[in-house]
Amino acid sequence: MSFVFADLFAGIGGFRIALESIGGECAFSSEWDKYAQMTYKANFGDVPLGDITQIEPSSIPDIDILTAGFPCQPFSSIGKREGFEHPTQGTLFYDVVKILKEKKPKAFILENVEGLVTHDSGKTLKIILDTLSVSINGQYLFLSQPDVRYHVFWSILDAKDYGVPQVRKRIFIVGISEDVSRDVPSFTFPSPNKNKEYIGSYVEENIMGYSISKHLQDSYLFKLD
Repeated sequence: MSFVFADLFAGIGGFRIALESIGGECAFSSEWDKYAQMTYKANFGDVPLGDITQIEPSSIPDIDILTAGFPCQPFSSIGKREGFEHPTQGTLFYDVVKILKEKKPKAFILENVEGLVTHDSGKTLKIILDTLSVSINGQYLFLSQPDVRYHVFWSILDAKDYGVPQVRKRIFIVGISEDVSRDVPSFTFPSPNKNKEYIGSYVEENIMGYSISKHLQDSYLFKLD
């Protein structure tokens, strides 16, 4: 299977690693953090373009899939939870929508913090879903007039259930274009993997210049595992 995708808010390239492993080709990437850009280049050999708000959607190559881990700070329980009111990051979701309108990919995958579900008593997630959806989790929205027309499925997934040694709950929003399937397509999120990974398996045995004692290291690893 071959397909072309765009990697928005790319970070260090997690989505890209996954999609390239199943035959995808990255035609475009964007990430504004300079340290993430450096790591991305080390991983893939190319540097993502910067601020997505300064990029014309028409300049992006044609794509089959769009991925976007749009900034989570406005919705995170750790931050101020300013949501769409965040002065620099709150409305970046709408830049994703502009690109979806222009490029009309067959599918998209969005990712954000679990707190997006409860932000503003669920109103923020509703706005996002209403902007994208002709159906949500298999149910048609007969009165909806979305900006783009996708069958949308969403769920909370925890990285620890999928081979990652980290408890990291995130909302994943998957959209399949109405042009691909007029009827609601069959889609299910992957089931949790019973084989767990633990951080202790990845810690180097011979480390120069560690900054905490061996006793504390062992204590932290015991708690994490």
